[in-house]
Amino acid sequence: MLACLLVGTERTPIEAQEEPVPAQLEEGDASFWATLAGGRADRRRAIFGIWAMHPFEPQFPEVEWTQGFGFAFSQWFGATFVNSYDERSFIAGIERYWARGRWGFTGFGLGYRLGLVTGYDERLVSWAEDVPVLPFAGVVGWIDVGPLGVDVYYVYRAITLESSVRF
Repeated sequence: MLACLLVGTERTPIEAQEEPVPAQLEEGDASFWATLAGGRADRRRAIFGIWAMHPFEPQFPEVEWTQGFGFAFSQWFGATFVNSYDERSFIAGIERYWARGRWGFTGFGLGYRLGLVTGYDERLVSWAEDVPVLPFAGVVGWIDVGPLGVDVYYVYRAITLESSVRF
C-alpha cells in the first residue's frame, strides 16, 4: 500500500491469492493475535536457487550458493540445501504474510516463516547437539515479476536469497 501511495497508483487485489476473511476482520476490529498470525501467502512456486550469507559471522562473510531447491504451495514450503557447515539440511514450515500488494504484473509482500530445520549441530547453538531437528522463525520479503520470484529471508544470523518460478 505504501509503495502504491508513493507511486500514485491504485492497488489492485491479487485475485488468485485471496482467501475468505473472517467476519471479525471484515468489521475492522481485528485482534492483535489475528494480525500477528497474518494471512495465507498462497504463492505456489518451485524454488530453484538458494544463496546464503551470514553478516554477523566472520567465518562466513561471503554470499554462497547453497546447492538448494524446494517447493512451496498454499502456505507450506519445504527445501533442501547444503548449509554453511557443509551438511545437507532439510527445512519445512509455513509462510504467512502481514502485507502484500500488486502493481501491474509485479507482486510484493512482507511476512514470516515458521518451521523446522535439520543438519545443524552445536556450532549453531549449544543445545543443537542434543536435538536433531531445530525450530526456526524469521522475516521474509518477496517480489514476484510475472512468473519469476525473489525472496529475501532473515533467520538467526543468516540472510537467505531464493529465486523461484511460480506455477
